[in-house]
Amino acid sequence: MGGDSLRKVKSGDPLTIPAAAYNAFVDAAIDLRQRQHEESREPQRLRRDNDVILVLNSTGSTVNRFGVLAITDPIIAPTDALELERIAFTGVVPAAEHTGKFAILLETAAPGAIVRAAMGGVVPVKVGLLQPDDEFADVAPGQTGWLNSGDSGAAQILWVESSLVPVRQAIVRLPAGGASACLASNSGLAFDANGCLKIDTTVNSTVQLTLVTGVTHAIVGNVLRITAQRSIITLSRNVAGVVIGVGATPTTDQTSDVNLESCP
Repeated sequence: MGGDSLRKVKSGDPLTIPAAAYNAFVDAAIDLRQRQHEESREPQRLRRDNDVILVLNSTGSTVNRFGVLAITDPIIAPTDALELERIAFTGVVPAAEHTGKFAILLETAAPGAIVRAAMGGVVPVKVGLLQPDDEFADVAPGQTGWLNSGDSGAAQILWVESSLVPVRQAIVRLPAGGASACLASNSGLAFDANGCLKIDTTVNSTVQLTLVTGVTHAIVGNVLRITAQRSIITLSRNVAGVVIGVGATPTTDQTSDVNLESCP
């Protein structure tokens, strides 16, 4: 039979498969099977996502979806983690020293199982509401089922159900948005209910605050250079607690370099 052995047939035509066409089909099937076998032998690569990691449940008990595990040692060496494009940690029952170091499971984890967990973004979780006005949450020592609320924490409470039960369904943002500040108790400074800085007029002192006035970045070769411009704000008060002087002094810019790598 002459002509193209791989030509298409029309509806109603008799089906006659030349040897060349049949062999071509077999060759294509063999090639596909070989490529699938080779791909199965290669390490599975995950899309790089800094908000989702892998966590090994080492607690000895099942932890339900949206439960909480504290993060300890990595189970994949940092050099291998870069190659495999996955980050994995050992998860344990939270304790007080794990404040700020936790992940919320995205899958139920049986003892010894490795599952996906969130360390960033918006995610559901139960929260033990200790005070009705609390806006943040962090680990509850000894508990894997929920976070405890507080006036600070690594999770910002975006919504919490209206209920009288102490542990409630909530939606949080990881890590907590906004800035944090630590003020000495004798500085005469504090934050009011609106988050504004207030001055205790009974305290006589000079207070300095560091203000970040801008952040810039540039790529130099294979290095990402991030520079923060800072100023020192000085508030001076007299014996009556009245602010008598405010000054701003630029400081040396703080620069951080991050090496860039080519994407695979």
